[in-house]
Amino acid sequence: MKHYILGILLLAASLAFAQDASTDSASSSTGSATVKEPVEQAAPEEPAEQTAPERTPEGYRIIRIDIQETKVYKDSVVKVQKEKELENRKPVPLNFSAGLMASIGFTGIYGERDLHYYATDSLSGMFFGFQFTLGATALIPINQYNFAIRTGVLLDYADMPTQTDVLDRIMIDRTKNGGVEYKEESDGNLTRALLSFPVLLAMKTMKSPVMFDIGARFSIPLIEEIEERSTKDDLIDNGVRSPLDIALLVGGEIIVSPRFLVFAFFDVQMNEPYKEGFFVGIKDIDNFGLRLGLIYNLL
Repeated sequence: MKHYILGILLLAASLAFAQDASTDSASSSTGSATVKEPVEQAAPEEPAEQTAPERTPEGYRIIRIDIQETKVYKDSVVKVQKEKELENRKPVPLNFSAGLMASIGFTGIYGERDLHYYATDSLSGMFFGFQFTLGATALIPINQYNFAIRTGVLLDYADMPTQTDVLDRIMIDRTKNGGVEYKEESDGNLTRALLSFPVLLAMKTMKSPVMFDIGARFSIPLIEEIEERSTKDDLIDNGVRSPLDIALLVGGEIIVSPRFLVFAFFDVQMNEPYKEGFFVGIKDIDNFGLRLGLIYNLL
């Protein structure tokens, strides 16, 4: 019996001891949580020292420039962008087309005064004025992108007044037997109409809308009259006008769209337009012209 009582007392003492230990640990943990410790305040940051600018031994300030800000770098970037745009550009094909052509330009007839009392002859503008062209044209491709033939049928009209100091010196052969009549009238003009047949080779690169043209123009004179104050001479009827003109054409075209093209041509006549000796005192007669125009493709 004593043993049982002693066991019960030991069990009760051990339970009481365990309860006291748990209470002490809880109180110690609670106390530590509620204790506020002083917080150290961070010292304010001092501003960073400003470094002195870099200078040369002579005292000049050195400025460092980023390579991306230089002109060479920017130009190289622009060049690369243009190359990429060119690579991405679509090819411009040459297709068969036919349409209308119209142009306005300037033309002139020039010659050299045969001045025997000078060591050299002087170039003289005899007639000059505006010319107008209207007709039909066609583009016949040779390959898909690079070469084509430009041809057509055109009517050229020009009204060219003459310079005062030139007409006073021109002696016009008005008779069938070779007689010469001296004229002192100071004003007049030349009226001309030609039926022309151009044949041109057009060339361009695959992706370019610009074509370079070179070729010839064959023209038949329909009207060629010199009109002065009191007289009018038909140069075709008098047989002093060449029956066929051959001119060299050089120019270019810009393909604005499949329907519209703009062009510019310079032409120079390869043969003399008038019978030798018709204009007395004038030799080596040439005809030059410059024209700007538009082509509208119907097909």
